[in-house]
Amino acid sequence: MFLDFLYLLGIQSVRVCKRVKRRAVIFFRPIRNFLVALYRRYLSSWIERICFDLISLRGSFLREAERFRSAKKEGRRRPPVELVHFAKKGAINHRRLVCGVLNVMVPLLCIGGLVHTVAYWQNLDLGLNLVYNGQDAGVIRSETVYETAIEMFNGRMVYDGSDQSGVSITPSFELTLADGERYTAATDLCDLMIRNSDGIVEEATGLYVDGDLIGAVRSSADLNFILQNLLNTACGGDKTAKASFVQNVETITGLFPAGSIVSAETVNTILQGETPEDAVYTVQAGDTSSGIAEKFDLSLNELNEMNDGAAGDLLTVGTELMVKTQKAFLSIEVTKEETYEAAIAHSTVTERDENEYTDYSEVIQEGVDGLQECVDEVVYVDGVEVSRTAVSRTTLVEPVEERVVVGTKQRPVLSGIGTGDLIWPVPEIHRISSLFEWRWGTMHYGLDISNGNSYGKTIVAADSGTVSYVRYSNTGYGYHLEINHNNGMRTMYAHASRILVEPGQKVLKGQPIALVGSTGDSTGNHLHFEVIVNGTKVDPLGYVSP
Repeated sequence: MFLDFLYLLGIQSVRVCKRVKRRAVIFFRPIRNFLVALYRRYLSSWIERICFDLISLRGSFLREAERFRSAKKEGRRRPPVELVHFAKKGAINHRRLVCGVLNVMVPLLCIGGLVHTVAYWQNLDLGLNLVYNGQDAGVIRSETVYETAIEMFNGRMVYDGSDQSGVSITPSFELTLADGERYTAATDLCDLMIRNSDGIVEEATGLYVDGDLIGAVRSSADLNFILQNLLNTACGGDKTAKASFVQNVETITGLFPAGSIVSAETVNTILQGETPEDAVYTVQAGDTSSGIAEKFDLSLNELNEMNDGAAGDLLTVGTELMVKTQKAFLSIEVTKEETYEAAIAHSTVTERDENEYTDYSEVIQEGVDGLQECVDEVVYVDGVEVSRTAVSRTTLVEPVEERVVVGTKQRPVLSGIGTGDLIWPVPEIHRISSLFEWRWGTMHYGLDISNGNSYGKTIVAADSGTVSYVRYSNTGYGYHLEINHNNGMRTMYAHASRILVEPGQKVLKGQPIALVGSTGDSTGNHLHFEVIVNGTKVDPLGYVSP
Protein backbone atom coordinates (compact mmCIF):
# COMPACT_ATOMS: atom_id res chain seq x y z
CA MET A 1 0.00 0.00 0.00
CA PHE A 2 2.76 2.44 0.94
CA LEU A 3 4.79 1.61 -2.18
CA ASP A 4 1.72 2.19 -4.35
CA PHE A 5 1.27 5.57 -2.69
CA LEU A 6 4.90 6.51 -3.41
CA TYR A 7 4.51 5.40 -7.03
CA LEU A 8 1.40 7.52 -7.53
CA LEU A 9 3.06 10.48 -5.81
CA GLY A 10 6.11 10.22 -8.09
CA ILE A 11 4.04 9.92 -11.27
CA GLN A 12 1.87 12.89 -10.27
CA SER A 13 4.94 14.98 -9.39
CA VAL A 14 6.50 14.32 -12.81
CA ARG A 15 3.25 15.37 -14.53
CA VAL A 16 3.01 18.54 -12.50
CA CYS A 17 6.65 19.48 -13.21
CA LYS A 18 6.16 18.95 -16.96
CA ARG A 19 3.00 21.07 -16.89
CA VAL A 20 4.79 23.86 -15.02
CA LYS A 21 7.73 23.69 -17.45
CA ARG A 22 5.43 24.02 -20.50
CA ARG A 23 3.63 27.00 -19.01
CA ALA A 24 6.91 28.65 -17.98
CA VAL A 25 8.27 28.28 -21.52
CA ILE A 26 5.11 29.84 -22.93
CA PHE A 27 5.21 32.67 -20.35
CA PHE A 28 8.90 33.59 -20.82
CA ARG A 29 8.99 33.10 -24.62
CA PRO A 30 8.09 36.76 -25.45
CA ILE A 31 10.73 38.01 -23.03
CA ARG A 32 13.35 35.67 -24.50
CA ASN A 33 12.47 36.74 -28.04
CA PHE A 34 12.74 40.42 -27.03
CA LEU A 35 16.18 39.94 -25.43
CA VAL A 36 17.45 37.94 -28.42
CA ALA A 37 16.27 40.65 -30.83
CA LEU A 38 17.87 43.33 -28.67
CA TYR A 39 21.15 41.41 -28.60
CA ARG A 40 21.17 40.83 -32.37
CA ARG A 41 20.37 44.46 -33.14
CA TYR A 42 22.68 46.30 -30.78
CA LEU A 43 25.24 43.94 -29.18
CA SER A 44 26.02 41.03 -31.46
CA SER A 45 28.06 42.96 -34.06
CA TRP A 46 29.97 44.87 -31.34
CA ILE A 47 30.77 41.72 -29.37
CA GLU A 48 31.74 39.84 -32.53
CA ARG A 49 34.04 42.71 -33.53
CA ILE A 50 35.66 42.78 -30.09
CA CYS A 51 36.13 39.02 -30.15
CA PHE A 52 37.65 39.19 -33.65
CA ASP A 53 40.05 41.96 -32.56
CA LEU A 54 41.07 40.03 -29.46
CA ILE A 55 41.70 36.84 -31.46
CA SER A 56 43.68 38.82 -34.03
CA LEU A 57 45.64 40.54 -31.24
CA ARG A 58 46.42 37.16 -29.69
CA GLY A 59 47.71 35.83 -33.02
CA SER A 60 49.84 38.92 -33.56
CA PHE A 61 51.20 38.66 -30.05
CA LEU A 62 52.22 35.03 -30.59
CA ARG A 63 53.89 35.79 -33.94
CA GLU A 64 55.78 38.78 -32.63
CA ALA A 65 56.83 36.87 -29.53
CA GLU A 66 58.35 34.22 -31.77
CA ARG A 67 60.13 36.89 -33.82
CA PHE A 68 61.37 38.52 -30.61
CA ARG A 69 62.87 35.24 -29.42
CA SER A 70 64.48 34.60 -32.82
CA ALA A 71 65.97 38.12 -32.97
CA LYS A 72 67.28 37.79 -29.47
CA LYS A 73 68.86 34.43 -30.33
CA GLU A 74 70.46 35.66 -33.57
CA GLY A 75 71.41 39.02 -32.14
CA ARG A 76 69.86 40.99 -35.00
CA ARG A 77 68.18 43.65 -32.85
CA ARG A 78 68.34 44.69 -29.30
CA PRO A 79 65.35 43.63 -27.22
CA PRO A 80 64.20 47.20 -26.40
CA VAL A 81 64.20 48.12 -30.08
CA GLU A 82 62.26 44.97 -30.87
CA LEU A 83 59.69 45.86 -28.16
CA VAL A 84 59.18 49.36 -29.59
CA HIS A 85 58.78 47.91 -33.05
CA PHE A 86 56.24 45.38 -31.72
CA ALA A 87 54.21 48.06 -29.91
CA LYS A 88 54.18 50.37 -32.94
CA LYS A 89 53.15 47.63 -35.33
CA GLY A 90 50.50 46.33 -32.94
CA ALA A 91 48.97 49.82 -32.51
CA ILE A 92 48.77 50.25 -36.28
CA ASN A 93 47.34 46.82 -37.03
CA HIS A 94 44.82 46.94 -34.16
CA ARG A 95 44.08 50.65 -34.09
CA ARG A 96 40.32 50.06 -33.85
CA LEU A 97 40.73 48.11 -30.58
CA VAL A 98 43.26 50.60 -29.23
CA CYS A 99 40.96 53.54 -29.98
CA GLY A 100 38.05 51.80 -28.27
CA VAL A 101 40.10 51.17 -25.13
CA LEU A 102 41.34 54.77 -25.11
CA ASN A 103 37.78 56.10 -25.50
CA VAL A 104 36.85 54.30 -22.29
CA MET A 105 40.02 54.71 -20.23
CA VAL A 106 40.73 58.39 -20.85
CA PRO A 107 37.40 59.68 -19.40
CA LEU A 108 37.77 57.32 -16.43
CA LEU A 109 41.30 58.57 -15.75
CA CYS A 110 40.10 62.20 -15.97
CA ILE A 111 37.28 61.57 -13.51
CA GLY A 112 39.67 59.83 -11.11
CA GLY A 113 42.09 62.74 -11.31
CA LEU A 114 39.31 65.25 -10.59
CA VAL A 115 38.10 63.30 -7.55
CA HIS A 116 41.64 63.03 -6.23
CA THR A 117 42.21 66.78 -6.66
CA VAL A 118 38.98 67.74 -4.87
CA ALA A 119 39.71 65.33 -2.00
CA TYR A 120 43.23 66.69 -1.65
CA TRP A 121 42.13 70.32 -1.35
CA GLN A 122 39.27 69.46 0.97
CA ASN A 123 41.65 67.84 3.44
CA LEU A 124 43.89 70.88 3.58
CA ASP A 125 43.60 73.22 6.58
CA LEU A 126 43.12 76.72 5.20
CA GLY A 127 43.11 79.87 7.25
CA LEU A 128 43.30 83.65 7.07
CA ASN A 129 46.57 85.36 7.91
CA LEU A 130 45.43 88.47 9.85
CA VAL A 131 47.42 91.70 9.87
CA TYR A 132 46.00 94.12 12.47
CA ASN A 133 47.31 97.66 12.98
CA GLY A 134 50.42 96.77 10.98
CA GLN A 135 51.18 93.76 13.19
CA ASP A 136 50.94 90.09 12.24
CA ALA A 137 48.18 88.78 14.52
CA GLY A 138 48.41 85.14 13.47
CA VAL A 139 46.22 82.77 11.49
CA ILE A 140 42.49 82.59 12.21
CA ARG A 141 39.99 80.06 10.94
CA SER A 142 37.53 82.60 9.49
CA GLU A 143 36.47 86.23 9.66
CA THR A 144 33.92 85.23 12.33
CA VAL A 145 36.80 84.81 14.80
CA TYR A 146 37.86 88.41 14.15
CA GLU A 147 34.28 89.68 14.55
CA THR A 148 33.98 87.82 17.87
CA ALA A 149 37.26 89.34 19.05
CA ILE A 150 35.99 92.82 18.10
CA GLU A 151 32.83 92.28 20.19
CA MET A 152 34.93 91.14 23.15
CA PHE A 153 37.24 94.12 22.69
CA ASN A 154 34.35 96.59 22.68
CA GLY A 155 32.80 94.85 25.70
CA ARG A 156 36.00 95.23 27.72
CA MET A 157 37.01 98.69 26.54
CA VAL A 158 33.61 100.22 27.33
CA TYR A 159 34.93 100.73 30.89
CA ASP A 160 38.02 102.61 29.66
CA GLY A 161 38.02 106.37 29.99
CA SER A 162 39.66 106.82 26.58
CA ASP A 163 38.04 106.62 23.18
CA GLN A 164 39.57 103.24 22.34
CA SER A 165 36.15 101.58 22.16
CA GLY A 166 35.31 103.76 19.20
CA VAL A 167 38.53 103.15 17.27
CA SER A 168 37.97 101.34 13.97
CA ILE A 169 41.01 99.71 12.34
CA THR A 170 40.59 97.91 9.03
CA PRO A 171 42.44 94.58 9.11
CA SER A 172 43.86 92.73 6.13
CA PHE A 173 43.28 89.04 5.43
CA GLU A 174 45.30 86.67 3.26
CA LEU A 175 44.33 83.07 2.51
CA THR A 176 47.06 80.67 3.58
CA LEU A 177 47.71 77.04 4.48
CA ALA A 178 47.54 76.47 8.19
CA ASP A 179 48.02 73.81 10.79
CA GLY A 180 44.80 73.30 12.76
CA GLU A 181 46.67 73.52 16.06
CA ARG A 182 48.11 76.96 15.17
CA TYR A 183 44.82 78.84 14.78
CA THR A 184 44.59 81.99 16.91
CA ALA A 185 41.59 82.01 19.28
CA ALA A 186 39.24 84.99 19.62
CA THR A 187 40.34 85.59 23.24
CA ASP A 188 44.03 85.75 22.25
CA LEU A 189 43.20 88.08 19.40
CA CYS A 190 41.21 90.31 21.77
CA ASP A 191 44.19 90.49 24.16
CA LEU A 192 46.44 91.51 21.26
CA MET A 193 44.03 94.29 20.26
CA ILE A 194 43.89 95.55 23.86
CA ARG A 195 47.71 95.58 24.07
CA ASN A 196 47.78 97.74 20.95
CA SER A 197 45.37 100.24 22.53
CA ASP A 198 46.65 103.33 24.35
CA GLY A 199 44.84 102.60 27.64
CA ILE A 200 46.21 101.03 30.81
CA VAL A 201 45.41 97.32 30.90
CA GLU A 202 45.82 94.59 33.48
CA GLU A 203 45.54 90.83 33.61
CA ALA A 204 42.16 89.99 35.22
CA THR A 205 39.15 87.68 35.06
CA GLY A 206 35.99 89.17 33.59
CA LEU A 207 32.45 88.11 34.50
CA TYR A 208 29.97 88.00 31.61
CA VAL A 209 26.21 87.52 31.98
CA ASP A 210 24.41 86.81 28.70
CA GLY A 211 27.41 88.25 26.86
CA ASP A 212 27.53 91.53 28.84
CA LEU A 213 30.61 92.33 30.93
CA ILE A 214 29.58 92.91 34.55
CA GLY A 215 33.08 93.59 35.81
CA ALA A 216 36.56 92.16 36.10
CA VAL A 217 38.43 91.13 39.25
CA ARG A 218 42.13 90.48 39.66
CA SER A 219 41.63 87.08 41.33
CA SER A 220 39.78 84.42 39.36
CA ALA A 221 39.59 82.33 42.56
CA ASP A 222 37.59 85.08 44.31
CA LEU A 223 35.18 85.30 41.39
CA ASN A 224 34.66 81.53 41.22
CA PHE A 225 34.10 81.44 45.00
CA ILE A 226 31.38 84.11 44.74
CA LEU A 227 29.56 82.22 41.98
CA GLN A 228 29.79 78.88 43.77
CA ASN A 229 28.60 80.44 47.02
CA LEU A 230 25.48 81.76 45.26
CA LEU A 231 24.70 78.25 43.98
CA ASN A 232 25.34 76.64 47.38
CA THR A 233 23.07 79.17 49.12
CA ALA A 234 20.27 78.44 46.63
CA CYS A 235 20.53 74.70 47.44
CA GLY A 236 19.79 75.47 51.10
CA GLY A 237 22.11 72.82 52.47
CA ASP A 238 20.59 70.01 50.40
CA LYS A 239 23.62 68.03 49.23
CA THR A 240 21.61 66.18 46.57
CA ALA A 241 20.25 69.37 44.98
CA LYS A 242 21.74 70.67 41.74
CA ALA A 243 21.90 74.41 41.09
CA SER A 244 22.73 76.32 37.91
CA PHE A 245 22.34 79.84 36.60
CA VAL A 246 19.43 80.52 34.26
CA GLN A 247 21.43 83.15 32.38
CA ASN A 248 24.60 82.31 30.46
CA VAL A 249 27.35 83.07 33.00
CA GLU A 250 30.98 83.00 31.81
CA THR A 251 34.34 83.93 33.28
CA ILE A 252 37.12 84.89 30.85
CA THR A 253 40.70 85.56 31.91
CA GLY A 254 42.63 88.07 29.81
CA LEU A 255 43.61 91.72 29.51
CA PHE A 256 41.07 94.29 30.68
CA PRO A 257 41.19 98.10 30.94
CA ALA A 258 42.07 99.23 34.44
CA GLY A 259 38.74 101.07 34.64
CA SER A 260 36.78 97.81 34.37
CA ILE A 261 38.53 96.13 37.31
CA VAL A 262 36.51 96.20 40.54
CA SER A 263 36.71 94.45 43.88
CA ALA A 264 35.22 91.02 44.49
CA GLU A 265 32.87 92.55 47.09
CA THR A 266 31.46 94.92 44.46
CA VAL A 267 30.76 92.04 42.08
CA ASN A 268 29.13 90.07 44.91
CA THR A 269 26.84 93.03 45.74
CA ILE A 270 25.82 93.37 42.09
CA LEU A 271 25.06 89.67 41.71
CA GLN A 272 22.94 89.53 44.89
CA GLY A 273 21.00 92.65 43.94
CA GLU A 274 17.82 93.10 41.93
CA THR A 275 17.05 94.54 38.54
CA PRO A 276 13.79 96.08 37.24
CA GLU A 277 11.67 94.09 34.83
CA ASP A 278 8.58 94.97 32.80
CA ALA A 279 5.48 92.99 33.78
CA VAL A 280 1.76 92.92 33.05
CA TYR A 281 -0.80 93.45 35.84
CA THR A 282 -4.48 92.60 35.37
CA VAL A 283 -6.87 94.98 37.12
CA GLN A 284 -8.91 93.30 39.87
CA ALA A 285 -12.16 94.36 41.50
CA GLY A 286 -11.53 97.21 43.95
CA ASP A 287 -8.22 98.31 42.36
CA THR A 288 -7.41 102.00 41.98
CA SER A 289 -4.69 103.69 39.95
CA SER A 290 -2.99 105.07 43.05
CA GLY A 291 -3.17 101.68 44.78
CA ILE A 292 -1.59 99.89 41.82
CA ALA A 293 1.17 102.51 41.57
CA GLU A 294 1.92 102.19 45.29
CA LYS A 295 1.92 98.38 45.06
CA PHE A 296 4.69 98.44 42.45
CA ASP A 297 6.60 101.39 43.96
CA LEU A 298 5.73 103.73 41.09
CA SER A 299 4.40 107.26 40.98
CA LEU A 300 1.01 107.81 39.37
CA ASN A 301 2.68 109.80 36.56
CA GLU A 302 5.13 106.94 35.88
CA LEU A 303 2.26 104.44 35.74
CA ASN A 304 0.36 106.64 33.28
CA GLU A 305 3.43 107.16 31.10
CA MET A 306 4.06 103.42 30.91
CA ASN A 307 0.45 102.84 29.76
CA ASP A 308 -0.05 105.88 27.48
CA GLY A 309 -2.47 107.48 29.95
CA ALA A 310 -4.68 104.36 30.21
CA ALA A 311 -4.19 104.15 34.00
CA GLY A 312 -6.75 106.83 34.79
CA ASP A 313 -9.20 106.99 37.69
CA LEU A 314 -11.77 104.82 35.88
CA LEU A 315 -10.32 101.31 35.65
CA THR A 316 -12.16 98.34 34.18
CA VAL A 317 -11.76 94.93 35.76
CA GLY A 318 -9.63 92.76 33.46
CA THR A 319 -7.66 95.65 31.96
CA GLU A 320 -3.96 94.84 31.55
CA LEU A 321 -1.47 97.49 32.66
CA MET A 322 2.29 97.61 32.17
CA VAL A 323 4.18 97.87 35.48
CA LYS A 324 7.72 97.39 36.72
CA THR A 325 8.73 94.68 39.17
CA GLN A 326 12.02 93.71 40.70
CA LYS A 327 13.69 90.39 39.96
CA ALA A 328 16.97 88.85 41.03
CA PHE A 329 19.96 90.02 38.98
CA LEU A 330 21.03 86.39 38.60
CA SER A 331 18.24 83.81 38.43
CA ILE A 332 19.19 80.41 39.83
CA GLU A 333 17.54 77.13 38.88
CA VAL A 334 17.58 74.44 41.57
CA THR A 335 16.65 70.82 40.87
CA LYS A 336 16.03 68.61 43.89
CA GLU A 337 14.23 65.43 44.89
CA GLU A 338 11.38 65.76 47.39
CA THR A 339 9.93 62.85 49.37
CA TYR A 340 6.49 63.06 50.97
CA GLU A 341 3.49 60.93 51.85
CA ALA A 342 0.20 61.28 50.01
CA ALA A 343 -3.19 59.62 50.17
CA ILE A 344 -4.28 57.02 47.61
CA ALA A 345 -7.91 57.68 46.82
CA HIS A 346 -10.09 54.64 47.39
CA SER A 347 -12.26 53.31 44.62
CA THR A 348 -16.03 52.85 44.77
CA VAL A 349 -17.69 49.63 43.67
CA THR A 350 -21.39 49.89 42.88
CA GLU A 351 -23.64 46.86 43.29
CA ARG A 352 -27.12 46.89 41.77
CA ASP A 353 -30.25 45.64 43.51
CA GLU A 354 -33.25 45.12 41.26
CA ASN A 355 -35.58 44.92 44.26
CA GLU A 356 -34.92 48.54 45.31
CA TYR A 357 -36.04 51.75 43.62
CA THR A 358 -33.57 53.91 41.68
CA ASP A 359 -33.48 56.52 44.46
CA TYR A 360 -32.23 53.90 46.93
CA SER A 361 -28.56 53.95 47.92
CA GLU A 362 -26.79 52.30 50.85
CA VAL A 363 -23.10 52.06 51.75
CA ILE A 364 -22.42 48.50 52.87
CA GLN A 365 -18.65 48.97 53.24
CA GLU A 366 -16.96 52.27 54.02
CA GLY A 367 -14.02 53.17 51.80
CA VAL A 368 -10.64 54.02 53.34
CA ASP A 369 -7.89 55.94 51.53
CA GLY A 370 -4.48 54.30 51.27
CA LEU A 371 -1.05 55.85 51.82
CA GLN A 372 1.93 56.09 49.49
CA GLU A 373 5.45 57.49 49.59
CA CYS A 374 6.09 59.86 46.68
CA VAL A 375 9.45 60.94 45.28
CA ASP A 376 9.31 63.90 42.86
CA GLU A 377 11.97 65.81 40.96
CA VAL A 378 11.12 69.48 41.47
CA VAL A 379 12.62 72.45 39.64
CA TYR A 380 12.64 75.86 41.32
CA VAL A 381 13.68 79.18 39.79
CA ASP A 382 14.44 81.82 42.42
CA GLY A 383 12.51 79.76 44.96
CA VAL A 384 9.36 79.43 42.81
CA GLU A 385 8.36 75.96 41.63
CA VAL A 386 8.22 75.78 37.83
CA SER A 387 7.95 72.03 37.18
CA ARG A 388 7.46 68.73 38.97
CA THR A 389 8.15 65.24 37.61
CA ALA A 390 7.20 62.02 39.38
CA VAL A 391 10.20 59.76 40.03
CA SER A 392 8.69 56.90 42.05
CA ARG A 393 5.60 55.88 44.01
CA THR A 394 5.73 53.29 46.83
CA THR A 395 2.50 52.05 48.41
CA LEU A 396 2.63 52.00 52.22
CA VAL A 397 -1.03 51.21 52.98
CA GLU A 398 -3.41 49.70 50.43
CA PRO A 399 -6.74 51.53 50.03
CA VAL A 400 -10.01 49.81 50.94
CA GLU A 401 -12.71 50.06 48.31
CA GLU A 402 -16.13 51.47 49.13
CA ARG A 403 -19.11 49.28 48.28
CA VAL A 404 -22.46 50.89 47.56
CA VAL A 405 -25.77 49.20 46.77
CA VAL A 406 -28.13 51.14 44.50
CA GLY A 407 -31.60 50.27 43.32
CA THR A 408 -32.49 49.70 39.68
CA LYS A 409 -36.28 49.36 39.88
CA GLN A 410 -38.20 52.29 38.44
CA ARG A 411 -40.87 53.81 40.64
CA PRO A 412 -44.35 53.86 39.12
CA VAL A 413 -45.62 57.20 37.92
CA LEU A 414 -47.58 58.94 40.69
CA SER A 415 -50.98 59.85 39.29
CA GLY A 416 -52.50 60.75 42.67
CA ILE A 417 -55.63 58.71 41.84
CA GLY A 418 -56.57 55.77 44.00
CA THR A 419 -57.93 52.41 42.90
CA GLY A 420 -60.74 52.30 45.46
CA ASP A 421 -59.31 49.06 46.88
CA LEU A 422 -57.87 50.01 50.29
CA ILE A 423 -55.17 48.12 52.20
CA TRP A 424 -54.65 47.81 55.98
CA PRO A 425 -52.88 51.04 57.10
CA VAL A 426 -50.54 49.49 59.76
CA PRO A 427 -48.93 46.35 58.30
CA GLU A 428 -47.27 45.42 61.62
CA ILE A 429 -50.44 45.71 63.77
CA HIS A 430 -53.67 43.87 63.03
CA ARG A 431 -55.56 44.39 66.32
CA ILE A 432 -58.52 46.79 66.58
CA SER A 433 -58.93 48.44 70.00
CA SER A 434 -62.03 50.57 69.08
CA LEU A 435 -64.61 50.13 66.29
CA PHE A 436 -66.70 52.53 64.24
CA GLU A 437 -69.58 52.87 66.81
CA TRP A 438 -71.23 54.88 69.57
CA ARG A 439 -68.88 55.15 72.53
CA TRP A 440 -69.26 56.99 75.80
CA GLY A 441 -72.27 58.89 74.49
CA THR A 442 -70.60 60.06 71.26
CA MET A 443 -70.03 58.56 67.83
CA HIS A 444 -66.54 57.14 67.20
CA TYR A 445 -66.07 57.72 63.43
CA GLY A 446 -63.12 55.41 62.78
CA LEU A 447 -61.00 52.46 63.82
CA ASP A 448 -58.38 52.56 66.60
CA ILE A 449 -55.49 50.19 65.74
CA SER A 450 -53.15 49.20 68.59
CA ASN A 451 -51.54 46.16 70.20
CA GLY A 452 -49.92 47.62 73.31
CA ASN A 453 -46.50 47.94 71.62
CA SER A 454 -47.43 50.30 68.83
CA TYR A 455 -45.16 53.32 69.22
CA GLY A 456 -43.10 54.05 66.11
CA LYS A 457 -44.76 51.45 63.93
CA THR A 458 -45.04 52.45 60.25
CA ILE A 459 -48.31 53.84 58.93
CA VAL A 460 -48.81 53.43 55.17
CA ALA A 461 -51.18 55.01 52.66
CA ALA A 462 -54.29 52.84 52.26
CA ASP A 463 -54.43 53.83 48.58
CA SER A 464 -52.69 56.14 46.13
CA GLY A 465 -53.60 59.81 46.28
CA THR A 466 -52.54 63.33 47.19
CA VAL A 467 -51.89 64.57 50.74
CA SER A 468 -54.65 67.12 51.41
CA TYR A 469 -53.20 68.53 54.63
CA VAL A 470 -50.87 67.85 57.55
CA ARG A 471 -51.96 69.32 60.91
CA TYR A 472 -51.38 69.28 64.66
CA SER A 473 -53.98 69.70 67.46
CA ASN A 474 -53.28 69.56 71.21
CA THR A 475 -56.83 68.53 72.16
CA GLY A 476 -57.98 66.70 69.05
CA TYR A 477 -56.18 64.40 66.65
CA GLY A 478 -52.63 65.54 67.48
CA TYR A 479 -50.36 64.98 64.45
CA HIS A 480 -52.72 63.91 61.69
CA LEU A 481 -53.05 64.02 57.90
CA GLU A 482 -55.62 63.39 55.21
CA ILE A 483 -55.13 61.78 51.77
CA ASN A 484 -57.50 62.60 48.89
CA HIS A 485 -57.70 59.61 46.58
CA ASN A 486 -59.38 61.74 43.87
CA ASN A 487 -62.12 59.16 43.29
CA GLY A 488 -64.66 60.44 45.87
CA MET A 489 -62.81 58.72 48.71
CA ARG A 490 -60.50 60.20 51.41
CA THR A 491 -58.68 58.62 54.36
CA MET A 492 -57.49 60.27 57.59
CA TYR A 493 -54.66 59.12 59.92
CA ALA A 494 -54.46 60.61 63.46
CA HIS A 495 -52.41 60.66 66.72
CA ALA A 496 -49.11 60.03 64.84
CA SER A 497 -45.77 60.59 66.54
CA ARG A 498 -44.19 61.78 63.29
CA ILE A 499 -45.43 62.75 59.82
CA LEU A 500 -43.30 61.60 56.84
CA VAL A 501 -45.04 63.45 53.97
CA GLU A 502 -45.97 67.02 53.07
CA PRO A 503 -49.16 68.70 51.86
CA GLY A 504 -49.61 68.37 48.10
CA GLN A 505 -47.30 65.35 47.87
CA LYS A 506 -48.49 62.43 45.75
CA VAL A 507 -48.19 59.05 47.45
CA LEU A 508 -48.47 55.43 46.40
CA LYS A 509 -50.55 52.72 47.98
CA GLY A 510 -48.40 51.16 50.71
CA GLN A 511 -45.95 54.10 50.90
CA PRO A 512 -44.91 55.05 54.49
CA ILE A 513 -46.58 58.32 55.49
CA ALA A 514 -46.33 58.49 59.33
CA LEU A 515 -45.36 56.67 62.55
CA VAL A 516 -47.78 55.51 65.27
CA GLY A 517 -47.89 57.71 68.38
CA SER A 518 -50.15 59.18 71.06
CA THR A 519 -50.32 62.91 70.31
CA GLY A 520 -53.42 65.03 70.89
CA ASP A 521 -56.45 63.67 72.88
CA SER A 522 -55.17 60.10 73.22
CA THR A 523 -54.88 57.58 76.04
CA GLY A 524 -52.18 55.40 74.44
CA ASN A 525 -50.17 54.76 71.31
CA HIS A 526 -52.53 53.89 68.46
CA LEU A 527 -53.67 54.91 64.97
CA HIS A 528 -57.11 56.47 64.55
CA PHE A 529 -58.08 55.61 60.94
CA GLU A 530 -61.10 57.13 59.14
CA VAL A 531 -62.60 56.58 55.68
CA ILE A 532 -64.67 59.39 54.09
CA VAL A 533 -66.74 58.61 50.97
CA ASN A 534 -68.31 61.54 49.10
CA GLY A 535 -67.95 63.69 52.23
CA THR A 536 -69.48 61.14 54.66
CA LYS A 537 -67.47 59.23 57.25
CA VAL A 538 -68.15 55.51 56.85
CA ASP A 539 -67.14 52.32 58.67
CA PRO A 540 -63.58 51.48 57.49
CA LEU A 541 -64.27 47.75 57.93
CA GLY A 542 -66.42 48.00 54.83
CA TYR A 543 -63.24 48.73 52.86
CA VAL A 544 -60.34 47.15 54.81
CA SER A 545 -59.82 44.07 56.92
CA PRO A 546 -57.09 43.42 59.53
